[in-house]
Amino acid sequence: MATKSGAHELRSSPQAKKARTAKAAGETSNKASIKTAKVEDGQPQVTAMEGLTEFATDPAFLHNLIRLKAESLPLSDGKIFVCQRTDKVVDVWQGLIKHGFLAVPVLQKTRNKYYGFVDLADIMKFVVHTFGATKLEQIEDVWELIRGEEYFQKRTVNDIMRYPLSNRNPFHPVTRGYSLHHVCEVLAREKGLQRVPVINEDRQLVNIITLSRLVAFIYHNLEALGNVRSKPVSRMRCIAQEFLTVSESDKALDAFNRMSEKNVYGAAVVDAEGKLSGSLSVRDLKAIQVDGRMFWRLADNVKVFLDRLKADFEAIRPRHLVSVKQEDTLEHVVRELERNKLHRIFVVDKDHKPINVITLQDILYEIISG
Repeated sequence: MATKSGAHELRSSPQAKKARTAKAAGETSNKASIKTAKVEDGQPQVTAMEGLTEFATDPAFLHNLIRLKAESLPLSDGKIFVCQRTDKVVDVWQGLIKHGFLAVPVLQKTRNKYYGFVDLADIMKFVVHTFGATKLEQIEDVWELIRGEEYFQKRTVNDIMRYPLSNRNPFHPVTRGYSLHHVCEVLAREKGLQRVPVINEDRQLVNIITLSRLVAFIYHNLEALGNVRSKPVSRMRCIAQEFLTVSESDKALDAFNRMSEKNVYGAAVVDAEGKLSGSLSVRDLKAIQVDGRMFWRLADNVKVFLDRLKADFEAIRPRHLVSVKQEDTLEHVVRELERNKLHRIFVVDKDHKPINVITLQDILYEIISG
């Protein structure tokens, strides 16, 4: 993977390369830190304990989270992509789209020290602020518009961040040696936190732990969770919260702007009768291809925008509507989230109207506090 800065490219972290080399040599900390578990398909399988109280998380599972080190959770593809504060926004934007990422760690130019994150929502907000929604709705090639705007071409990542936070991403690194349980606690309890970087003593990046990776870990260890996996949605303590609803007839760009204003990453889409018909997510911005083909579709209403996504970008989202009911169990919710690669799932009533939302963070909170 490219190791130099350039249009459409994000760099691979030097520390991640060292981790891959160690893994190839059989020197990863997984082998040392997982002592009471066996590993199948790269996923630790934890032995469950008997005699648990109603809907409790098995102490053996939590104990192994304490024993596991944060840096030991394997990267999905063994790579970490990074950018620097001085990189041009347009290059990072195209790199995110090309590689299918939502966010990228930002490093200081000197000594590659970790600085923060920037994500697609940050960039989208900056684009709308720079050009205005009206102008964006009238174009089919956003890159042609950008090429004619010298101000935007010169903007760097640092221009859309404020130390030590990006506009949307809380800054919460942990140093190497912290337990995976600690990272789970942080991600489960801090509002808005989506990912935690693991850094070494020199503040260099060695791993990134996201909510989606942790829920995938839980999915592969469902049998070890204990009775908590049978807890019904109606008994979950974490989901009594507000959620954003947008109408099918709303303009897609307006819906994304509302998500940015509310600082949320997803919204329930409802039809004229208020029934759940879909969901809109920041992840859908991945559909704006490197050549700018999808940007003009933000001028469509939400229903048309989502219909086109399903037809053209099946890998980005499930083709069918996914929801859960109050009587469904935590295990069922986890399976639906992981199988459909979702970051949230909406709870519907008997009339199929959304009444709540369960996020990856909610799942993690329920297990850690169980």
